[in-house]
Amino acid sequence: MIFYTFLLFITTLNLCKCDQFDLKVLTVTGKYTDETEYTVNATSELVILFPPVSTTNPFRIITSSLGAKKVAPVLVVVRQAKQVSSWQLPTLVQSTMRHSELSFYTASKIMCHDDMASIVNPSDFRPGPLKTSQSFIVALSTSSSRNVGVVLKVAEEKNFYVELNKTYSLDVSPSEPKYVYFSSKNSSTDTVIIKIDSPDNICLTVSVQNSTCPVLDSNKDITYEGFFETVTTQGAITINKKAFKYGFFLVFVAKPDNYDCGQKKSIIPVPGKTFKIAFSNRTSVVTFSINDNMNYKDYLIVSSLTLLIFILMGIVLFIMTGVFFKWGALSKINLNTIDDQLMDSNPMSMVQVNKLLGDRDVRLTNLAMNPLKDTKKSFNYLWHICSIALFYSIPVVQLVVTYQRVVNQTGNQDLCYYNFMCAHPLSGISDLNHIFSNVGYVLTGLMFIFITLHRQARVPLRFEIGIPVHYGLYYAMGVALIIEGLLSASYHVCPTQSNYQFDTSFMYVMAVLCMVKLYHNRHPDINASAYATFSLLGLAIFFAMVGILNGTLTIWIIFVITYGCICLYLSFKVYFFSYILEGVKKFRTDITELGYTVDTLIPIKRGLFILLFIVNVVNFGMLISGILLYNSPSLDFGTFLLGLLMANSILHCFFYTAMKIIHKERICLEATIYGVLAIAFWCSASIYFFDAATLWTVTPAESRVKNQECIVADFYDRHDVWHLLSAPALFFTFMLLQCLDDDLINVHHREIEVF
Repeated sequence: MIFYTFLLFITTLNLCKCDQFDLKVLTVTGKYTDETEYTVNATSELVILFPPVSTTNPFRIITSSLGAKKVAPVLVVVRQAKQVSSWQLPTLVQSTMRHSELSFYTASKIMCHDDMASIVNPSDFRPGPLKTSQSFIVALSTSSSRNVGVVLKVAEEKNFYVELNKTYSLDVSPSEPKYVYFSSKNSSTDTVIIKIDSPDNICLTVSVQNSTCPVLDSNKDITYEGFFETVTTQGAITINKKAFKYGFFLVFVAKPDNYDCGQKKSIIPVPGKTFKIAFSNRTSVVTFSINDNMNYKDYLIVSSLTLLIFILMGIVLFIMTGVFFKWGALSKINLNTIDDQLMDSNPMSMVQVNKLLGDRDVRLTNLAMNPLKDTKKSFNYLWHICSIALFYSIPVVQLVVTYQRVVNQTGNQDLCYYNFMCAHPLSGISDLNHIFSNVGYVLTGLMFIFITLHRQARVPLRFEIGIPVHYGLYYAMGVALIIEGLLSASYHVCPTQSNYQFDTSFMYVMAVLCMVKLYHNRHPDINASAYATFSLLGLAIFFAMVGILNGTLTIWIIFVITYGCICLYLSFKVYFFSYILEGVKKFRTDITELGYTVDTLIPIKRGLFILLFIVNVVNFGMLISGILLYNSPSLDFGTFLLGLLMANSILHCFFYTAMKIIHKERICLEATIYGVLAIAFWCSASIYFFDAATLWTVTPAESRVKNQECIVADFYDRHDVWHLLSAPALFFTFMLLQCLDDDLINVHHREIEVF
């Protein structure tokens, strides 16, 4: 392209004296910093010679012409010692709308210094003081038969070489790009962070390019070199200095419209949000600074401290577990009650079923008649979750690694939704801290599995004594916590609009497992099987995928109807102890025999009915809220579904604890301590969860507006803190569920009430 432009210039300069046009080439000498108006027409071409000048600063060629027309533009060709640049007045910039373009009657361009290589790396040249020189030949021509005035100015760029920890400001438009140079020698750290702010809601492309000429500073070619991202009012890029040995150019180019930064460009547009081109004013005032970031040694120190904290936490927890086993509720366990000949009973007869349905005071002995079968069913959860985790995780890891490689190869920072104000790169990974902060899930999951192993060794399965403890569910919960950490880390390798479910799928699993465990405590024989549970979870993840990709009102309505039907079905199943048909028949028989009386209409199991009523009111209330807010950019389908499941899990936990108190069962000290710790960590974590630093439901440029600074050790941001706090919160929740019924460790099943 440069060769073609140069050839065109030479041809125009020397060979275009045609008889029919009688073209005259006029040569004048130009003066630096002077703003001079020249006149050109179809019969005359003007060549302005700017003599050699010795300065390390580059020059900007500024041109303007109010009389230029699109049909006969003024052509500007600038020749330097090593390169040729050209543009026209008016400058036409194609917008994203079909057959639409913007005309700019002022255009300017920074000419890359002829001796830039020696300026950025003087050690490669002979010793002595650095000598630089640059000169320009500017040719002005037009095909207009009328005289056209052109104002030309060649001005030195005074603030071209930017320094560390200083704030700079410049104006950018589509026809007047700007760029500056930063030397890596100015920084003593391994990485630097570029912070960008603008009061104007104008879409910009910001690029970091190697310190070699030419600089790609137009909308068409800026994405062909280095790292780049779109920015409106706020942006940031963290740069590894190893990628730019001698420093880099920081390039700013304004786009002709906001399409690339608006909802029209989003893969998942927010329904109902309008899109405006906004052609009126495309000049943006940009403020930026380049600051030192962290060294890799600092990464190691912070990550080591994080691991140390979790290790100390694990040591304390194992000591607490030992103390509780020695002096707590479990110290009173009577192992002499173990029955070595466990036998499963036959299925209930209709007489037993009718008695169960009509009895106001159901005891655990009626629903724990198949201990061996229930034990096998509980371990099915473990094998299912291990299989699902294996087959689910492999393609997830493959996909996000591919995303990261694409980011590294293309330099496109718009592919992943990082918090760029606090993203620490390392060895090809763009955002190390958000990946590493998930280590808490893995460590606490391992702790819970080891504590469960210890508990299983101390408290074996006993027939007709205590709450049935089926350890397969506990192991499944521990594995789910570990896999959540691994999948969340995978998601944060490259968060996008298409892989958000990787971060939440096993949160769905843990929420459902908590509800299953609570129900299992008093209903072991009729608890949901692993097949049914994971099939329902698969349906939930399917809806999450569809809702994320196409969250239209129709999809929301279909989900609400489906979810509402499932809620009603499960409510009947819980109330009638899985014997729905028998329960309905009994109700119909009572109406036939006794009529519509108080005894027939008032629920037999009032406490259970009140719980189910409250749960359904809460669920349908949340469903209605979701329908009303479905087009809100702050609400996405995946998070809404997670909120539904988490709310149900919390409701069941509070209800179970309340019913224990109502039935005069004691909450042991262990459960109280774990419950208080769980609530404390959940409350602390929630503060950081709702103050998000990214928003994947919008475009990358809109998401950057929410980016926030690091808040812990200059390494972790608010979402990292959510990871680090929610991991212990989940762990203590699991520990609460594990020891909630330790007060019944020696109580016979016939004395334990079902609720």
